[in-house]
Amino acid sequence: METHEGIIEGTAQEVMAALARMPPNERVRLMVGRPSLTLIARRLQAAASARGMTADIHDELLRSLKHDV
Repeated sequence: METHEGIIEGTAQEVMAALARMPPNERVRLMVGRPSLTLIARRLQAAASARGMTADIHDELLRSLKHDV
């Protein structure tokens, strides 16, 4: 489970446990869903970088995709 300055993120079970520790009259805002596209892109970028993708390789890949019909 991840917690960032008042943000609780994790499985449903982890979130329910964290909420159970809060006072009953505490106001909360809830967002349910999958990771945002930004988060997915960051994870993919980190994985590609860890496997050796450099900025030059990335740029060449994008150029090839733009010009390959």
